[in-house]
Amino acid sequence: MMMMNCNMAGRLFYLLPLVLITLYLPASSLAQSVTASFQTNPVDEDRTTILICNVNNLGTNNVVIDRTIYSRTEQLVSGTQILPSVDDNFFLSINDNADGSKTYFMTIRGVYHITDPGTYTCRIESTGGSVITSQSAILSINYNPISSDPRCSIADSNTDLTRLSGDEVVLACTSEIGYPPVDIKWSYSGCNKDRYVPAPTVTSFGFYNSELKIALSDQDNGGMFTCTLSRPDGSYSKGCSVGPFVVLGGEVCNMESTAMTAPSPTYDGKMTTDGSPSPTDGIMATEGNDSWTHVANKLLCMLCILLCFVFYAV
Repeated sequence: MMMMNCNMAGRLFYLLPLVLITLYLPASSLAQSVTASFQTNPVDEDRTTILICNVNNLGTNNVVIDRTIYSRTEQLVSGTQILPSVDDNFFLSINDNADGSKTYFMTIRGVYHITDPGTYTCRIESTGGSVITSQSAILSINYNPISSDPRCSIADSNTDLTRLSGDEVVLACTSEIGYPPVDIKWSYSGCNKDRYVPAPTVTSFGFYNSELKIALSDQDNGGMFTCTLSRPDGSYSKGCSVGPFVVLGGEVCNMESTAMTAPSPTYDGKMTTDGSPSPTDGIMATEGNDSWTHVANKLLCMLCILLCFVFYAV
């Protein structure tokens, strides 16, 4: 038993220097590694975020920061410098940590949803040609569609708002999608309480193209169709409209008999509010003729009085 304890003590004696070296060796000397993460992600458009790369055991090797957007990879940082080809809104600072590691802070100011979202990586390139790459840090940017969106139009060859009952009309609404994607929907305002708004056909590839196909009826006279973009939390809502439609022969309902609000339609000078021909169409107005007749009668009376006065004077 005594012999066994001596042997174990001897082994521990030889292992003690290795243990002490391991305990006091800087962490950065133990393994070469690199990590990447964003300080804020997702970030609102026009705000600032920072890509943080922690590098262990860099030595004399080089650090490179890349960004990949739409399968296109661009080098942003090499060594301690932002590359000249990179936008002016990128800034780099490096911190030497107490444990011998380094932290690279790449600041992106005024992020823009077209140029800045994508996949960012940090990598160590050794002089011997080996490369150690971090996991991907994906940057997402919250943004709303541009101020000119949405844009509404009639997608037919006939873009006239004056139509016949039964005409089919294709309405279009185009817009950026935003991030997170905004909700898009069509609605109807007017006197046709039975108006059914079908589900639109929506295609998207970076933007919405929503098409609504409808068949107009007599009751759609004065009606308007609206495309609305919105967010569930109410932070964003914007719309555009097509109309009001003038359906020939259609009747505008009594506004007091319906809870729906119909916009005032704009008609040309030959249409009345019920869509029928104007009663003065092709007929000369008589208000001016009546006025001249009245003046002529007065002059004739005055002439008669004057003649009478002359007759009696003679």
